[in-house]
Amino acid sequence: MSKRSSQGSEAPPWKLLLWTAVAGLIFGLIGAGGRLEAYGLGALRLGAPAVEQAAFLEGLLPLVETPWLFPSVELAVDREKGRVADLHFWRDEGGAGDGTWVLLLEVTSERDATRRLQQKAYDMTLLQEREAALNRRLEAAHAELRAQSAELARWNKTLEERVAAQVGELGRMSRLKRFLAPALAELIVSSGDESILESHRRDIAALFCDLRGFTAFAESAEPEEVLELLRGYHATLVPLIQSFEGTLDRFAGDGLMVFFNDPLPCPNPAERAVRLAVAMREAVAALAAGWRRRGHQIGFGVGVAQGFATLGQIGFEGRFDYSAIGTVVNTAARLSDAAADGQILVTSRVAGGEQPAQQGS
Repeated sequence: MSKRSSQGSEAPPWKLLLWTAVAGLIFGLIGAGGRLEAYGLGALRLGAPAVEQAAFLEGLLPLVETPWLFPSVELAVDREKGRVADLHFWRDEGGAGDGTWVLLLEVTSERDATRRLQQKAYDMTLLQEREAALNRRLEAAHAELRAQSAELARWNKTLEERVAAQVGELGRMSRLKRFLAPALAELIVSSGDESILESHRRDIAALFCDLRGFTAFAESAEPEEVLELLRGYHATLVPLIQSFEGTLDRFAGDGLMVFFNDPLPCPNPAERAVRLAVAMREAVAALAAGWRRRGHQIGFGVGVAQGFATLGQIGFEGRFDYSAIGTVVNTAARLSDAAADGQILVTSRVAGGEQPAQQGS
């Protein structure tokens, strides 16, 4: 590159140093097989005055208060003239295209070397402070991430506890619905108090029912036919038991046992038992008509008694039933056995609507 301007005037020494540095960089790139276009220098014309191709600003350095860091290279130390030169270079990649390269030449007297060292120390301190600030931000971000992870772990634990509680509640609901009306089962589970299922004594109305002629039918029919008949029989009676809010004790083949006034008290348990017996008789009569058309002579009988019984959960872990034990249960079973097809036999107390005697009398 030419060292004179287009007017032929002699260039100042600092421009000579800058031109020399730029020329050295360009020739070094070309010599290394580099492409000037990749560095945004493709427009430079070798042999043309540098002042016409590059912008020069004087008096900008040293950069004391600047938000940017400029890497620098010490170019020369002129001991005779007492000058020291540093070349600073920086590329602005914020714009479009390949960006803009900026070269800054700092020429100072050698007596200002201490100031220059102080400036470089200031730049280094600034860099360290920025690094420390970045580390603090990273530590804060990590602390926030750890806090969020801990909060997420607490949420997960809470969710697991809630799921476990709901699974347990569903299990209890499933067990209770086997022998209680759905509304009663939900009431017990929602209250969280299952102590009412513990062993206790109470005055109840017990209902037994079974089919007449079922034993002879089961001995002569195919097992699949027997199971089909029982499924239809149970599917008809169980919804009735639930609608009257009775407690279903158990299935025993064609026999069912239901009681009232436990585990939750109800008004007029004997009356409810009798009304259920009537509804069951009408429902089974409709089923029996279909059975007779298939040649099966099957009837239905019911027995109802009232008295004190011992009630509670019977069984073992994983397989519990809620049942009633006592004379009243045996009486209802014997009445059911004695009832003819279509009959509902009750005790005198149920028939007369008597008040219960004192427990233990």
